[in-house]
This record gives sequence, structure tokens and C-alpha cells, in this order.
Amino acid sequence: MDKRAVIIFITVGVLVVSFAGYLGFATTRQPEPTPAPDTVSVNRCDVEQTVAAPGNLENVGLANVNMPTVGRLSQIYVRAGDAVQKGQTLADLDAVAKSEAELKLIEAQEELYEKQKHRTALDYPRATDEFIKEYRQKIKLQKQKVELLEDVYNNAIGSEAKAIALNELSNAKKELAEMENNLKWYLGHPSETDFSLADSELALAQAKYEAAKALLESLSITAPFDGVILEVNAETGVTINAETTLFKVGDPKDLEVKANITEEDFPIVSVGQEAELFFEARPELTIRGVVSRIIPQRIEGGDSPLYDIYITLDEIPDGLADGMTADVAITIAKRENVLCLPRAVARASADSVTIVKVWDGTQETEREITVGLRGDTYVEIISGLNEGEQVVTR
Repeated sequence: MDKRAVIIFITVGVLVVSFAGYLGFATTRQPEPTPAPDTVSVNRCDVEQTVAAPGNLENVGLANVNMPTVGRLSQIYVRAGDAVQKGQTLADLDAVAKSEAELKLIEAQEELYEKQKHRTALDYPRATDEFIKEYRQKIKLQKQKVELLEDVYNNAIGSEAKAIALNELSNAKKELAEMENNLKWYLGHPSETDFSLADSELALAQAKYEAAKALLESLSITAPFDGVILEVNAETGVTINAETTLFKVGDPKDLEVKANITEEDFPIVSVGQEAELFFEARPELTIRGVVSRIIPQRIEGGDSPLYDIYITLDEIPDGLADGMTADVAITIAKRENVLCLPRAVARASADSVTIVKVWDGTQETEREITVGLRGDTYVEIISGLNEGEQVVTR
């Protein structure tokens, strides 16, 4: 064998041995593990579905203080921005208007007294037969006395004697007339018509008195409740017509939010639903409230259909005022402490069923799950997953 053949033989042998060694190494090497995917854990959380509704604060505690009658003001005691208390005097009428009202009240009071007296008299018990008999005897004696005094007067001589006799005769006749009137009253029995007429007259007198009293009280121009003077339109020295607005008063704590919802959200918003409110004026606060009213009428204007709703606040913190902007999140539905996944991970179809991939630490497996409430951030997991399992996010 020549030298060249020996070199070729050695080279082939080295290649054979190297290939055999590679095959042996390849059959004993461990496989590379599958890289772990991005996952999210199935946890428990509160799932909420909300509706966003922008709005503004409105002051619902507003009242106008009007001029009670035609007249003039003699004094004004408040300015816009002043805090007032219920019953506090805001302005005074001049003396003329007040005097006329006081006179009307006195007249009405006198009439009421007379009607009450007459009505009470109808309820007095009538006299007994024995009393009537005795009283008639007294009247008979009084008539005899009158006759005797008439004789005395007719037979009197001299002007002085006649004057004395005339005076005694006049008094006797007056007393007789009163006794006869009393007898008629003792014998009288008021009818149903008498009672009905007396009751009607008394009721009318009572109504006149109450009206006169209310008019006099209304002449006191006072604050209707604790609040702040928002507007002053009153001035002294000029004649002002009745019912003219003099002051506008507002309660700075009597606020609610008027918000707008879209046509799509209208069917799912209802009175009594809870809401969270956020105010630019107090960004550090979250105020809770309740949907109190819904106006089923589209707001005029605008490109998209909107509807007004009103939110009553559980509390009114300092620093809020009429007209301030608010962001409202109305809770439509809520599930507390349920299995959940981020909404982007579990996108269910209309039948609430979807497929997700679960990572068991070595491989991915498909799993059919059923979702419940689809919240703004999370969805409720009804079945198909257990707490702590890892769901692939990509």
C-alpha cells in the first residue's frame, strides 16, 4: 500500500469515528424546554358594568322673595352674597301699606268675634216650663207697673213732677221690652236652617280673618330658609307692584347633578342605581350618589341623541357650587368577589362562551369557558377555570 492510500484510509476512519460519536451524543442530549408565554392569573375581584355620564351641578334650593303688595320699601338690609337665616328680615315696607293691612285684620277680628258669639248662643239650653211660667208672671207685673206709671205721668202737676214721672215710665217700658224679647228667646227653638246659616257666616268670617292675618304676616319680607342672597332687585323710594321679585335666595348645600346619557345607555339606566361622581373642583374626592330622576325626552340640538338624568348626592362637601362640571359613573350591574379575568383576555361571543389557552407550566391547552357579567375592566368567569390558573394573554 503506497503512502497516499494510507493517508486516505486514516482520513476516512477519523470521519467515521467522529460521525458515530455525534450520533451517540445526539441520542443522549435533553430536549430544550418550551418558553413560557405571557399569562395572567385567574383571581377573584369585583366586576362592575358602568355608564359614563358628564354633567353639571345644579342648585335646586332656590326661592324668589316677592313684593307682597303694591307699595314702597323703606329699608333694605342685605346685599348679594350675604348669608341669611330663615325668618331674617330682608327689607321693610313703608308704614302706609302696613297700616292698611293692620286695619283690615282688626275689622276681620271683630266680625269673627260677633259670628262666634251668635253661633255659641244657638247652643245655649232653653228655659224649663216652670221658669217660663214664673217669667210670664214677672212680665205681667211689669205691665201693671207701666200702667201705674202712665197714670202717674198723666196726673202729674208741674213740669218737674212730669219730668220725673216720664223718666220712671220710660225706664219701666224699656225693661218690659227687654223682658218680652227674652221670653221670645226662651221660647224659641233654632231650626236646622238657623244652625246652617250661622255655621256658614262663621266659616266666612274665619276665612276673612285668616286672609287678613296672612296678608299682614306676608308684609314681613323675610328669608324663606337658611341660605345666601344670590340676587337683589329691590330698591327704596319707588312704587313696586305686587309679586315683583325682590330677592333670590339659594341654599348652597342643596345641590344635585344634571347629567346626560346616550340613546344606547338609556334603556339600561334606571332610578335607584348607584353612581360615583368626580368633580374637577375637588379632584381628590369621590362622592357617591343615586339616580333620582330620568327625563324620557331627547335633548334638543346636538349631533347624537342625549337624555337628561338627575343624581342625588349622599353628601355635599365644601368647595362645590352651582354650575361646576362633574363626571358620573353609574353602576349598571356588579358582581362581588367572583372569578375574573381582564376583559381583553376573555372575549366571549353572544352566547357567553369562548376559548382560552391555559398554561400548566410546560404546555398550552385550550379550554372552553363561560363568562357572566362583562364589566368595564374585568369579566366574570362562570365556569371552565379555577382560581390561580394561568391564562395565556397573547
